[in-house]
Amino acid sequence: MRWSIRQQVLVPIVAIQTLTIAAITIASMALAARRTERQIVERLSGVVDALGGSSFPLTDGVLARMHSLSGARFVAYGPAGQPVAASDPGLAASAPAFGAIPVRSQDRFDSLSESPTLGVRGENHFAALIGPRSTTSGAVLLVLYPESSWRDARWESAQVPLILGAGALALMAAATTWIAHRISGRIHRLEHQVARIAEGDFRELALDPKPPRDEIDDLSRSINRMCAQLRQMSQTIRQSERTHMLAQLAAGMAHQLRNALTGARLSIQLHLKRCEDARTDTSMTVALRQLTLMEEQVRGLLTLSRLEERPHTSCDLVRLLHDVASLLQPTSEHARVAFRVGAGPPTATALADEPSLRAAVLNLALNAIEAAGPGGSVALELRKDGHTRVIEVTDTGPGPPSQLGETLFEPFVTGKPEGVGLGLALARHVALAHHGSVSWAREGSFTRFRLTLPGGSRESEAD
Repeated sequence: MRWSIRQQVLVPIVAIQTLTIAAITIASMALAARRTERQIVERLSGVVDALGGSSFPLTDGVLARMHSLSGARFVAYGPAGQPVAASDPGLAASAPAFGAIPVRSQDRFDSLSESPTLGVRGENHFAALIGPRSTTSGAVLLVLYPESSWRDARWESAQVPLILGAGALALMAAATTWIAHRISGRIHRLEHQVARIAEGDFRELALDPKPPRDEIDDLSRSINRMCAQLRQMSQTIRQSERTHMLAQLAAGMAHQLRNALTGARLSIQLHLKRCEDARTDTSMTVALRQLTLMEEQVRGLLTLSRLEERPHTSCDLVRLLHDVASLLQPTSEHARVAFRVGAGPPTATALADEPSLRAAVLNLALNAIEAAGPGGSVALELRKDGHTRVIEVTDTGPGPPSQLGETLFEPFVTGKPEGVGLGLALARHVALAHHGSVSWAREGSFTRFRLTLPGGSRESEAD
């Protein structure tokens, strides 16, 4: 049988509380009843002692006055055993004969619960015989205390402990139920959260603005931290899977394209050497530049596939940017985009794999030319920022769609109708491989991409 946390907490505590309060209440009731009985006995004993120490005769009026003081009924028997006086009218006539009283004579009234009972006028009474009296008449006094008065007095004395005990039990049961309900409700929320995690939903649990700082709150915060880590791991796994697939695709395409491009470039170079007229033909030079540009992009794909990894050497970034500008000049002229290299520092180096870094900058610049469109402009700039080098590509285009802002550098993510989504993924891969970063921002009417790299060792020492 399944027992919920609420039942496991509530049932034992309520049971213990009930037994404890019941025991305290019963003990209090017993003590109160015993105290009440002792008070009645002391009152009766005082009345009997007063009657026994008096020299006046025991008349109906005297016994009636004693009845009003003690609540007991009195019958006085003469020397011959006949009733001579009584506290109630008609009691002497209905009182039992002296010889028929099954009570032995005693000197004082000691106890109610241990006294024998005697039925008089249809009602049971605790009975005691006191005497013979030290009076001139030598009367014997029969003391009758009603059992109903004794029970009423005991019940009245026990009411207060009983009410207090029942009230305390009700309050403790209500408080325990509320606490158990509150704790079980918080545990149920954690249970639903863990179930959502098992289904792949890694959203954090909404915490109370002012929760009690206890173990459940600590557990909730730990689960939220676990959700954040699982979400990040899930994104990393998905990205790794896509990168692995991209690597396989890029490797196959890049090797085939590089072989074809190398053959085409060599053919054009041989043609330029053999044919003197071709040396003055600018179209052949443009074709050669385009083939070189395509080779650089293919090298970038090989870098993205991680099938070609070269050691990092000192790279002249100023020369690299001018090489990229030279390669992109025909493309920018054809697209009617003004392309310029900004005036940066005269020297700037970085430890880098120059072919992969050139491919990354090429892809950023090509994207900028396509985004700027006819009549637009693109600027390629280099800045020093402490021990880091920042390559900025700025264009006047409309910028990427806002819904792609967080996933723009992931493979196959693109806002272009005919785009593939590999250029920015290549740029990020190269930046991370060089312990740098790549980012973008929309600043006014410009879109700016930043590729940040650590500086070269010699230049860092000079700085």
